[in-house]
Amino acid sequence: MRVILRIFAVIGILSVLLIGGLVALVVSFMPGKPAPLPDTMVLSFDFGRSLSQGHANDPVSALLGQQSATISDVVGALNAAAKDPRIKGLVARVGDSSHSLATTQELRDAIDRFRKAGKFAIAHAETFGETGTGMQAYYLASAFDEVWLQPLGDLSITGMRAELPFYRGTLDKLAVEPQFEQRKEYKSFAESYTRKEPSAANREATESLVGDLFEQWLAGVSASRSLPPDSVRAAVDRAPLLDKEAVEAKLIDRLGYWDEAVDSARERAGLGKAAPHPAAQKAGSRDGLIGLLTYREAAPPSPPADAPVVALIVGSGAIVRGGSEVDPLSGEASFGATAVARAFESAIDDPDVKAILFRVDSPGGSAVASEVVRRQVQKARAAGKPVVVSMADVAASGGYWVSMGADRIVAQPGTITGSIGVVAGKIVAKGLMDMVGVSTAPISRGRNAGMWSGNDPFTPSQLERLNAQLDSTYAGFLRGVSEGRQLPLEKVEQIARGRVYTGRQAKELGLVDALGGYDVALKQVRDLLGLPETAPLAVLPLPRPKNPLQTLMALASGDESEESVMQSVSRHLGAQALADLRPVLAPLAPVLRQRSFDETVLLMPPLTLATN
Repeated sequence: MRVILRIFAVIGILSVLLIGGLVALVVSFMPGKPAPLPDTMVLSFDFGRSLSQGHANDPVSALLGQQSATISDVVGALNAAAKDPRIKGLVARVGDSSHSLATTQELRDAIDRFRKAGKFAIAHAETFGETGTGMQAYYLASAFDEVWLQPLGDLSITGMRAELPFYRGTLDKLAVEPQFEQRKEYKSFAESYTRKEPSAANREATESLVGDLFEQWLAGVSASRSLPPDSVRAAVDRAPLLDKEAVEAKLIDRLGYWDEAVDSARERAGLGKAAPHPAAQKAGSRDGLIGLLTYREAAPPSPPADAPVVALIVGSGAIVRGGSEVDPLSGEASFGATAVARAFESAIDDPDVKAILFRVDSPGGSAVASEVVRRQVQKARAAGKPVVVSMADVAASGGYWVSMGADRIVAQPGTITGSIGVVAGKIVAKGLMDMVGVSTAPISRGRNAGMWSGNDPFTPSQLERLNAQLDSTYAGFLRGVSEGRQLPLEKVEQIARGRVYTGRQAKELGLVDALGGYDVALKQVRDLLGLPETAPLAVLPLPRPKNPLQTLMALASGDESEESVMQSVSRHLGAQALADLRPVLAPLAPVLRQRSFDETVLLMPPLTLATN
């Protein structure tokens, strides 16, 4: 079996290298500079596409060119376009937008800046939700000055709903016993496995969270559409709204098709009504309809040579020890503490880097791994390089741990944060093993040698050690928040207790300094560097994204090992193989991912918000 696996691994790496070589060959023949842009342009973009927090840095993604657009790419392009007199407006598809509330708020802010610069913005949707919910898509669309809906489309703004999953019934049927300890009552991560319904604390916190997020949505739509909040609330209670009902409610401006929205945008820009040929959408065309990211590539940001350099480091996903990897059960990349720490070390050692912008998007993970990253934040500040954290969709539990020592913390009002608490335990699967006829014969030395075994419950001695570990970690968390946020320990003890907050609530409590996204975070950087609010900055992503050719050169030079490529291939194949099985495997995740509980973890509770 080992030989067979190695043969397949070699075949896999050779295939990847071949494809990467072909991609690099194509890249090498591409012109160095894009064609010049026309004098009058309308930008187009599909906000339904997936946007990542940062560029993938694993070898396979680099070799295959699998670099999805990032939120900073889109926001940066809109900011640049706002200052470009050649850009007259934006026409965008929004109906399939499924971004979180925080990401949508970041995009709304960018569109608002674009419009304040005197540009028009037209949003078009075939439908907002149809048989699903279109809350997020419409929230984004409402930031545009015109919202179009295709005839027969629906406006399914049916409200927000949190769904808390509980697998205890499933585990009971499998004869699997969950054993967890937590600090404190709001740290409800383990309830999904230990209970069949939420505790009073869990329900209270979730009610508060959903209520605040809905009020943010309501206030945003009301302000953007210049409508009384009560009328928008009434529309939500009536939804789904039919196309003409949505127009009557003044939530939709026009009924029409995508090509008609494009024609309208072209006319407003003075480009004429003729529909563009697809081939004419390339940069340099006289047609004037340009893709947003094509515009960014053709007109990349070019700060002055003397602009201070700010390192952009992204930590996204569940926090784990070691490097970043793809979790086959979720298909998502993890927040590798070692990889993020190396990026910090590069920024600290680079004399040109004057400050660090740390983008955090994580529900938490390993306490030990989180501390590795927090230490790097401390070292950067000690080296005279201010650190500003920009919280994305979620920066809770371990995600807050890595943030709490920064000079400034910025979050969107809809960011999920807090969850200052700790949980640890294990899944005892002995009953399941007995059921299927699997037995074990333990041979050990040491009273607590079987502490993390899934075959036996905790003994009193092991429980005493587990609780000592939790007490120590929780106390360290409280001290870190108190010191980092300069809050009295007594206040931290009151607002912690494992409770999850929105970014808006966190700011009121002193856990966050300012509300906003990249734009606000960079203003905080300028303030810490003593620069004017609009001073140019050169943002340097670390680690630097590699194109296919650079990755091949790294392999040839030995900077990128064959082993790392083989591991990357294996993770990608595993993630793809399990893609269709993930809904079935979700209840079994704790058993299949047993090692996730073999350490003290800082995780927020699982929460499914039905807003998209």
